[in-house]
Amino acid sequence: MQNLIKRHNNKFKKRPVIIGIFFDDIEKLYNNILKAIEDNTPYNEYNMLSDKEKKLFNDGKLLF
Repeated sequence: MQNLIKRHNNKFKKRPVIIGIFFDDIEKLYNNILKAIEDNTPYNEYNMLSDKEKKLFNDGKLLF
C-alpha cells in the first residue's frame, strides 16, 4: 500500500484522501487508488459522500 500511495503522491503531488470508507476492505481500497491513478483522477473518498453524508461526517456523526 505504501508504494501505491507514493505513486499517487508522485503523480498528483498530494496524498490520497482516505477517510475510512474501505478500511474493512483493504483490497478494495488498494484497487480504488490504483484505478484513480490509471484514470488520472486524484483519489478522494470524501468526494464519494453525498452532501448529507458530508455534513454528518463534518459534524462527527458519520464514522467508518
